[in-house]
Amino acid sequence: MSANTFGNAGFSVLLPGARLESRCGPTNARVRCHLGLKIPPGCELVVGGEPQCWAEGHCLLVDDSFLHTVAHNGSPEDGPRVVFIVDLWHPNVAGAERQALDFVFAPDP
Repeated sequence: MSANTFGNAGFSVLLPGARLESRCGPTNARVRCHLGLKIPPGCELVVGGEPQCWAEGHCLLVDDSFLHTVAHNGSPEDGPRVVFIVDLWHPNVAGAERQALDFVFAPDP
């Protein structure tokens, strides 16, 4: 998804006690792949009202167009929650649709 503004990759670090309020992603044309790197106890992800589980060394696919919240309810001794996130095309988006979205939402030069 690197040819449009919806494709991103990066690390997400959440400190103990932090909570990201409910929100929805900008499009349902992508899914986000979360690779758990450091997942202390007390970390939670709820997507569309359904609890999800990160696991260290494993990927979790998330459609962030659904309302979702993230929290780290662990103690300071637990340290941060760290995941690497990569955006992928949603499998239901056809090739022609991908090309059109890349054209319409091309990054600024």
